[in-house]
Amino acid sequence: MADQFLPQTIEMALSVISSQISQSAAAERVPLSKSGGRVLARDVHSPKNVPEHPLSAMDGYAFSLGSLNKTPGEKPYTLKVTGRSLAGHPLQDDPDPTGCIRIFTGAQVPGCCDVVIPQERVTLDEATATITFGLEGLVPLLNIRRAGEDIATGAVALRAGTRISAQALALLASIGVAEVDVMQPIRVAVISTGDEVTDPGSPLVAGKIYDANRPMLLELIREYGALAIDLGIVPDDPVSLRDSIQHAAALADAIITSGGVSVGEADHTRATMQSLGEIAFWKLAIKPGRPLAAGWVWDSNHVKRIPFFGLPGNPVAAFVTFQGIVGPCLQQLAGATPVSKPIVRARLTRATKKIPGRTEFLRCTLSRDDSGEWLAEIAASQGAASLKSLVDADGLAVLPHASGPLSAGDVVDVMMLR
Repeated sequence: MADQFLPQTIEMALSVISSQISQSAAAERVPLSKSGGRVLARDVHSPKNVPEHPLSAMDGYAFSLGSLNKTPGEKPYTLKVTGRSLAGHPLQDDPDPTGCIRIFTGAQVPGCCDVVIPQERVTLDEATATITFGLEGLVPLLNIRRAGEDIATGAVALRAGTRISAQALALLASIGVAEVDVMQPIRVAVISTGDEVTDPGSPLVAGKIYDANRPMLLELIREYGALAIDLGIVPDDPVSLRDSIQHAAALADAIITSGGVSVGEADHTRATMQSLGEIAFWKLAIKPGRPLAAGWVWDSNHVKRIPFFGLPGNPVAAFVTFQGIVGPCLQQLAGATPVSKPIVRARLTRATKKIPGRTEFLRCTLSRDDSGEWLAEIAASQGAASLKSLVDADGLAVLPHASGPLSAGDVVDVMMLR
């Protein structure tokens, strides 16, 4: 295990904590209509082909290309229209293999037909019910969606660990799935610490600030599909903090606090964690977000070990450390396949100061140049308490651990926030 007293790179820290987190959630079966946002517990195999039958990809005429007498120079071709097939109303009788049928998008293609010619490519003679066309570009299976083209019978439609999105719901519905096995949502308790923080709506007396971290963290937890448990504000008192953390351990699968992890006399979170469990690390080589204590605490029966994350008190630092460390761990705890924030490569619009030996996450706005490349404009305000700059940011420019100052035009990764 890494030395907990040395600043860890964000990659090292995530590896240390995630390597000891195992799936906590149990599975349950729910109706498809109530599965949105949940994590799939088991692979779903398709009970049918999708599409189940060959279907036309457009409006036109279906016929057997192989049955045409393709004598050189014998153009154009004329075929008798002997039937029609509409979506939901397939042709009931076997068609004349020497003729064609009128067919519409999504309609079943008869087995003897191997091509659909678009209606724009034919000349229709309504009086004789015939079409005339040329062979240019016609190949077998043109404009036909083959049976099982999207999903074959027995194939995995969705993997375990997938978070069920609107698209996934549509896919499951298309194969006739009415119920799915999903993971029960994990429960994550959130505690704010400090004598200086108070809830919005309360009178703001001298020396106090409103608690911005707890509402932010509760919403971030919900965005990960977890159940957020609000345990309020705990004052700078080690006994109260210990009681609150033990209460959280009885309720939750993970605990998040904010504040109290620095080196001040009133910062009790690390000491409390140490007395109730184990600290994996408590300093990160990043900016913002250096003071982050992560590890485990035991429940009252000393049976279950609950992941614990003591985030910095500054809101932007708490946000950054949640995205980099806590979010991936919550996904793992919930049994979800980890999904990272989208990353784009962007060129810096101006030179940027940087100290080697730490990863920096800078708020930035994004635009595109004339060639379509992303440009990152680093925000002027990078204070760890500047929430306005976080709201205005399109992403976080990630300045690498080993790099020094960067020049205008240098390319960096940008973690997208919108």
